[in-house]
Amino acid sequence: MTEQNLPEVEPTAVLTGSKWIFGLSPDELVCQVAGRVLGTRLGAVCHFLPLAAEKSDEDVEHVHQLRISVRRAVEAIKIFSGLMEEAEVIALQDRLQRIRLAADEARNWDVLYERFSQGSCITSKIVEQIKVRRRDAQEPIVAVYREIAADACEAKIEKLIQEVKSHCRGGGRFGREAYHFLRPVVKKFFRAAESDLTADESFHRLRIRTKKLRYTMEIVAFVFDSAFRKKLYPQVTLFQDLLGTVNDHATAKMLFQDWLSKSEDAEQKAFLEGLLLAEERASVDLRAAFLATWTPKVVSDLKRRFRSYR
Repeated sequence: MTEQNLPEVEPTAVLTGSKWIFGLSPDELVCQVAGRVLGTRLGAVCHFLPLAAEKSDEDVEHVHQLRISVRRAVEAIKIFSGLMEEAEVIALQDRLQRIRLAADEARNWDVLYERFSQGSCITSKIVEQIKVRRRDAQEPIVAVYREIAADACEAKIEKLIQEVKSHCRGGGRFGREAYHFLRPVVKKFFRAAESDLTADESFHRLRIRTKKLRYTMEIVAFVFDSAFRKKLYPQVTLFQDLLGTVNDHATAKMLFQDWLSKSEDAEQKAFLEGLLLAEERASVDLRAAFLATWTPKVVSDLKRRFRSYR
């Protein structure tokens, strides 16, 4: 299959931040798949960055989708880094990290606002102050957008894709190589899954490894049977969501602790202390609930199902 005959990528894949990239074939060369995966993943970042910078007050999903797009792009770059110059990989990773860090705090306050502004017993004064902190957290997103927009985001992507395609001579078919891309990510996931999850560091590592596994599965899914996407992928996504919910409460606790340390209002401090206690309890309870379901049998079954794709 020549470059001229490559099937088109579904246009909505970028515009909606789709998890799947359409029109790919296991028979295509690795470099051909890489060019379109990287184009779609980085294109999504370019699409959501101006929306997150300029229109986040219209839809909080813009910041949320920006963070997800960055994470997906990071995993794509890791998979296909061998087709790029090392300096280019480092520069891309650095830029994506700065975008993610810029969006992190804003998203954390968005999550808090959504939770506490809907039928919560939290006072309206606290809700208004959450909104103020959220507005302050917008500045880093605007700043990184101004820097990157000046660099012509789309033009850089096109240049990168051309560089990747220059490695097409003698390259292998993606259908054969997909196993090699998936295997190390699965191995690290199960290493984390079988560690002592009562330790904070191990629990956090499992959340990160689950996320990385999910985003890698999205790239290679078209090579495998339908059960990979329709049964195995949803299970991994469910675990990621459960781990993410625990992390949301841990993050809220961190934000309230920082807020409390800077507050000089006695009434506000007392209220924040109550919120801290509630977040701590929620985090502990949800974590215990997850660990009760994360049994050796569940892990063993998951490992068995992945084994057929390795």
